[in-house]
Amino acid sequence: MAQSEHSAEEIIKLGEKLISELHLDYTTDTLSRWMAHYLSELIVKIESCESEEAKVKLQEECCNLILKIWEKKDRLPIQKPLEGAKEFLKILRLIKKEENNTVSIIPRWIKYRSISGDSPWSNFVEKVKNNSEKIFYHSMEANLHKELLLKDNEWLENHEEFLSDEEKELIRHLNSMAKIDFSSGVVDMNDYPKKNVSREERLNYIFDEIEKLIEEEKTQFQKLKDQIFNKLNEDET
Repeated sequence: MAQSEHSAEEIIKLGEKLISELHLDYTTDTLSRWMAHYLSELIVKIESCESEEAKVKLQEECCNLILKIWEKKDRLPIQKPLEGAKEFLKILRLIKKEENNTVSIIPRWIKYRSISGDSPWSNFVEKVKNNSEKIFYHSMEANLHKELLLKDNEWLENHEEFLSDEEKELIRHLNSMAKIDFSSGVVDMNDYPKKNVSREERLNYIFDEIEKLIEEEKTQFQKLKDQIFNKLNEDET
């Protein structure tokens, strides 16, 4: 990444973000502390430099260092863009579908209309379909919480020019998913029953809801078996 692609102001702003991340989250990492400290010193020297020539020289040194560090960001002990959503992105990459050059926000199978009819099999499949939608949304709730989105949006809003096209697309995509209408009965991730709940409380609530949905499917499955075998026995008698 050449320095000429970005202004010194943009690069130093990125450096300040890296300093903040390294200081706040990983103070026990010796190398990270040293990098944060050294970058801080360079930025302070630039701000206090009286000679324009010396200032330009220090800016060049500082910017080159920041860009070298950013190129190796995957090795940095910081929460990088989209890192918190890695598990959910694995799922999303498997189910997202290109339609007319646009990315579908929700899985294709969620869009299917309700299954008509009143047979044991159709009732079972309808239950599985409806509950699968809710389980998908609950999985979103577990992974796309406000704190994660705020963190990624901070990268997008303040350092967009340093993100790859894929990173920018995915962050915007996650924001779109977070705005899906949850009127089907699934709890909106941004309107939780309890405000300021802990991460553990949130996950316990979500897992309890998913477990209820799975139990409903098991109950419907048992009902299907009973109906099918009862009918089979009646036909044989």
